Amino acid sequence: MSNAGAEGAVRRVLRVAGWNALLLIAGLALIGLAGETLFRLKGRFTNINNPTVFVTDVGLMLPLRTEIRWTNFVDFWTTARTNSLGFLDREPPSPAQAAESCHIAVIGDSMVEAKEVQISEKFHVRLEEMAARELPALDVTTSAFGRSGTGQINQLAYYDEYARHLRPRLVVLVFVPNDFSNNFLLRRSVADGFDPEHRPYVSAERTEDGEFRLRPPDPDYLRFMVTPPDTFWWKLAKQISLRAWFPTYLNRKYSLLFRIRDQRERRFYERKIAQLEKLQLHPAYAPLLPELSAVEVTDSRNIQMLPEEIGGLVYTETLAFTAFALDEFKKRAEHDGAALVILAAHHMHRSRQKAALAMLSEMAAERRIPVVDQDDFIIRQGAERSDARWAHDAHWNLAGHRWAAGALLEYLKQNQELCE
Repeated sequence: MSNAGAEGAVRRVLRVAGWNALLLIAGLALIGLAGETLFRLKGRFTNINNPTVFVTDVGLMLPLRTEIRWTNFVDFWTTARTNSLGFLDREPPSPAQAAESCHIAVIGDSMVEAKEVQISEKFHVRLEEMAARELPALDVTTSAFGRSGTGQINQLAYYDEYARHLRPRLVVLVFVPNDFSNNFLLRRSVADGFDPEHRPYVSAERTEDGEFRLRPPDPDYLRFMVTPPDTFWWKLAKQISLRAWFPTYLNRKYSLLFRIRDQRERRFYERKIAQLEKLQLHPAYAPLLPELSAVEVTDSRNIQMLPEEIGGLVYTETLAFTAFALDEFKKRAEHDGAALVILAAHHMHRSRQKAALAMLSEMAAERRIPVVDQDDFIIRQGAERSDARWAHDAHWNLAGHRWAAGALLEYLKQNQELCE
């Protein structure tokens, strides 16, 4: 073949390859445009809106009467407004109105905040509706005080500042496995980057004589917070999520399907490493850090585990701080003439969490606090506990909220004297 013929063949191959590449790019662009259009028509979003404000004596809260947008990019896209107290709930009744009914105050973390569902679908609202149909004479009303990332020690402020003014007949503490670590100030500080001495929530500490003491939240917490520098990929992912919803959905779906750590999880991991390095310089905490880092930095999910496998002081302190939180709630409820009950979420029955359920049950029995087991209720309905959660998120789906309400209604039917 002559040189001219060879050059012509090369040009033809390049021309075909160029057209194929152009068609491929055009096809991908059309798919992306179609996906983006479909997402917007369905009202889906990736630009989460979850702002916080600092409230004196309480700590970080959602702003009052503000629209909150929340999604895991796959299962749910939820928009709801906070009430006049800063909780994702209906407006609370007045103290006089609450006193005329059998008012139930539900307190907890993200399971109670429940940003994954609409307010009308939350379990305390379902409980009120169920009780109106099946126990109308009791005149049950409910309100919820929940905030993500908190434990019972942090939640004492929700009772003191908001719930107790409604004079509830029943206080329900919703308990999940990560509450143990949330109650232990040091362990939670490793995960969220807050300095243990400057927490944005009510917390507890040991005094020199070994007793527990509550510490108010610090409004200057940000000055002491560990924040890893933004990487290029983190900035890029953040900008894409604000402008293009469909690519963010595909990235999140891919990460969930193949258990790949996405940019958010990498940042969470980096923050824990940075916090551990900072705490090494603190003489009061340094002796505990080898025990903490043995679990905390290996897997982000381990923050939700009861640290029984660690042993040592971390384990005993985790239980001791949780026991202190239950004592404080018990003392407040008895003083105010309210009954106290724990709703153990179905998560407490997962294979890695059985020790957590056993410890919680033992603590509650010592303090004569009844425990309502949601998992037991689910099994008796002929369902599986996995049916109570979202496919790609551990929080309750609609069925989970319905079963939580059903378990509490069953307890109320057996203890109607609480409303008399």
